[in-house]
Formats: sequence, structure tokens, C-alpha cells
Amino acid sequence: MPDLFSTYDLKGKTVKNRLVFPPCVCFNYANDDGLVNERNIKHYEIMAKGGCGLIIVEATCINKNGRLHPTQLGIWDDAHIGGLKKIVDKIHENGAIALLQIHHAGHKTHTDTTAHENIFTASDYDLGEGKIVRGATIEEIEGVIDDFKNAALRACKAGFDGIEIHGAHGYLLTQFLSSDVNKREDEYGKNRLLLHLKIVEAIKTNLPKDFIIAMRFGANDDSMAEAVSYAKTLESAGIDLLNISRGHNMNEPEDMESFGDYHWVCQLGMNIYKHVNIPTICVFGIKTPEMADEIVKKGLCDFSAAARGLLADPNWINKYEKSEEIIPCAGCKRCLFYTDGDTCPGRLQAKN
Repeated sequence: MPDLFSTYDLKGKTVKNRLVFPPCVCFNYANDDGLVNERNIKHYEIMAKGGCGLIIVEATCINKNGRLHPTQLGIWDDAHIGGLKKIVDKIHENGAIALLQIHHAGHKTHTDTTAHENIFTASDYDLGEGKIVRGATIEEIEGVIDDFKNAALRACKAGFDGIEIHGAHGYLLTQFLSSDVNKREDEYGKNRLLLHLKIVEAIKTNLPKDFIIAMRFGANDDSMAEAVSYAKTLESAGIDLLNISRGHNMNEPEDMESFGDYHWVCQLGMNIYKHVNIPTICVFGIKTPEMADEIVKKGLCDFSAAARGLLADPNWINKYEKSEEIIPCAGCKRCLFYTDGDTCPGRLQAKN
């Protein structure tokens, strides 16, 4: 039975262990230009030295008009390739596999990054307080597909082992998948997964055969049964790895099988894992390496991902292997990486 320290062959690339550092945006590190700076590079060097087998670099925007925040990293221009390569190099130097999460915020696009009239979603959607975001035109949807394709090509040129398409957390792809948002009467409404599939097809036809195509998939819109069906379709379409999280809403599916005391979002991954033949990542509420190890040992998922725990103490798995004391996440009500990660209590304690 594998454990947290077991290797995994992922599309011909050896992942040295089953611990994943999932994509976590470092807000206020970059500038409006979306270019990588020394602070971004140092952050990923620290994370890679910590010993994770797989590092998924934070949500990086495919179009300047689809950013979730003015300081989000970008991949909408060839000018971004050089800086991203510096991140990849630090990750590879420390023996980890590097994926880049590519992203469009849809109706969650920050109004400081573009005019309201440029923001779109699946179909007209009321955000509340009289704020209506319009549905995308066919031309805009085709533009999104091209933007994802071009972002993947740039990620490949930067040296990434693959990309992760962001299809979770209420962003554009989950807006198309959710029946609460997507009321379209055309092909993108009749098949709410169609945008995902067209993006995968566009990426597959333009990249090397060994390039990893992963998806962060929101598996709680509208039922578990539907999510399982979608996951199987994505597998058939060529997705190599599923990183399971929540979708557009925050509700636990009523038809979800329980696997114990793990957070329900974590159990979404366990539910999907049972029904697909591609590797699957569980995430959310995995607070200790013992828990991460247990999930793999029990055969509940192929990989365990820890966000806050690794942000607080990037040396999680190295310390676990040596039975050394780990600096725990302080459980700040709002993670300080939303403002300035250098103020994280764990990071400060490590420096001292």
C-alpha cells in the first residue's frame, strides 16, 4: 500500500512523493503588469526546498480582463514567459514537478482590473445590489478558448511539466458548469461542460504528448452523481490529473458518500477517486502530515494537498520524515497570504 513518501509515475514523469502544494495566490506580490518578480521566485524556491513532490503554481491569468485581483500573475503575453521560467527552474532544482494553474475569473473579475462592461459570465447573472454581469458572446467564448490554448503554450515554453486548468472556486468554468448561472439556450447551455472540453481539445492539439493536462474541478455543482459523470467525461477527453475542490456554490452535495471525519470538500475528491482511472488529488482541511499520509495509505486518493499548513511551514514533509516538530498553521480567520504572506505567524516563527 502506498504512503505519503511513495513515488508516482505521472505521464512518464516521476513525482517523488504524494504531497502536493496546491495553487495559492500570493496577493500583492506582483504588480498590474502580471510579471514575476524576485519575491515570487523566492516564495517558490522556499516551497520547493520544503520537499513536496508536486507544486502547482498559483492561478495565473490568461487575459488581463479576466483577473481576480490587480496583482495576479499573468500569462496573457510572451513577456511573462521569462519570469515564469525562473520559478520553474527553482522548483526543478529541488526535485519537484511543476504545473502552472491557468485561470479566468469570469463574473469574479475584479472591477479594478477592467471596466464592468468588459466582465462576462455564462449568461446574465445578478451579483446582488443591482449588479448584473452579462452573458458572454460566442466570439468571447472562442476568445477564452484561444486564451487558454495560448497560455498553455507559454507555460510549456517556460518549462512547466504541465498546466492545471482552473475549473473550480466559482470562476469562469464553474460559472458555465453551474445550472444556477448558466441559463444559455445554445450549445454551451445544453452541454454545460462543453467549454471545458473545447479548452482541453485546443490545448491537447498544440502541446507535446508528455505535457501534463490537469484540471482543478469543482465537484459540488449540482450533485455528486453529475460531478462523477463530468469527471469521467473529462478523463475520456484527455485530462491526466484531477485536483478536486468545490465549484460555484458552497453546499455539500446531498448524494455524496461519507468517508469519515474529513472536511466535506476533501471528501469530494474521495468520491471522484472511486470512479476514475486517472490520478486524483484531495484538498481542504488536511492540517497535518499524518492526515495527509493517512489519506494515501487508506487508498482514498492518490495525492494529498495541503495549503495553509505548507504556507505556515514549507518543511512539512521533510520534518515529518525526520520526526521533527512542525510549525502549525495559526488558523488566522483570513489567511494572511491574502494581504502579505511575510506576516504569516508560521513564517515569522521559522525566521526566528
